[in-house]
Amino acid sequence: MEHGYKILLSLLTFFCVSGLYASGAGLNLGKGINMGNYLEAAGQEGAWTGGLLIQENDFKRIREKGFDTVRIPVRWSDHCLKTAPYTIDPAFMSRVSQVVQWALSNNLKVVLNVHHYEEMMNQGREKLPYHRERLSAIWAQICDVFPLTTFPQDKLVFELLNEPNGTVGFSEWNEIIKDLTDLIWKTKKQTERFIMIGTANWGGVDGLEKLMLPESCTSNNTIITIHFYEPFQFTHQGAEWVQGSSRWIGTRWKGSPKEQQSLITLLDAVQAWNRRPKRNFHIFLGEFGSYGKHALPQDRRAWTAFVVREAEKRGMSWAYWEYSQGFGAYDPVSGQWRQEIIGALLGDGTL
Repeated sequence: MEHGYKILLSLLTFFCVSGLYASGAGLNLGKGINMGNYLEAAGQEGAWTGGLLIQENDFKRIREKGFDTVRIPVRWSDHCLKTAPYTIDPAFMSRVSQVVQWALSNNLKVVLNVHHYEEMMNQGREKLPYHRERLSAIWAQICDVFPLTTFPQDKLVFELLNEPNGTVGFSEWNEIIKDLTDLIWKTKKQTERFIMIGTANWGGVDGLEKLMLPESCTSNNTIITIHFYEPFQFTHQGAEWVQGSSRWIGTRWKGSPKEQQSLITLLDAVQAWNRRPKRNFHIFLGEFGSYGKHALPQDRRAWTAFVVREAEKRGMSWAYWEYSQGFGAYDPVSGQWRQEIIGALLGDGTL
């Protein structure tokens, strides 16, 4: 008996450390990657990728490399009417459906979201009721096109809204969560659909303390997602879309005890939040990554490997940002995976 107990204890220890024994009772998304800069681009797919479009072979490549999940960010707000009934352009909806089907046919789970709804965040409080109605209409149409009968609960997850910010503060976001969970689970009767919920103030860890979930959200139907780009001056050094980031060029991340501890403190805070009564959600590190234009490859590898290792220790699944652009794990020009990133994500995790 003692020998059997020791074997069982060893197995449980292995599962916990490797991340195979995940927190929460819900769906475990495992190792993922974001299809960033494609369907989330302003205007049309290809606008941010030099004309490059998602191909079915991308998902074959991702699956064969060992990923379990793809997160597909979509800028629906550029492709639906500005007046009721806020109809989504059928051609765009068909394209999104095609991309989702490609991923599923390659045995990948999919997280489908509403990304870059910038008007909602930026047009002020007087316009927020209008945008809330429009967002609900977008999700109603997504539900109609992606029913549970065709897209099972263990294959497709709905992420309500990426990085609420600006006008969508903490209290506004809590109200919107209630609206959308009622819509998806009750009105559209997708009662078994897993829903993914992030935090206001750009999806960061600190927003968890202000997140007020409806009673209907449990570990059996809800996944909590956080985004992780700390330290920001390292991960976004020289990023053209971040004001003042040119001053950060040359920022290093060597994995010193002090550097590690700042990240550990944040991830521990997520774990502590999730251990409180009536939680125990599965946690999805939905975005993390470093911009590759200026950061040193060895620093990117060290940071990425550390974040992955610490997340998996805590039973979190994750999706690297992103597949093939400025943060990308894959280089579409050379047709090769970037070893400093892919090694950190899927290798032995050593620094």
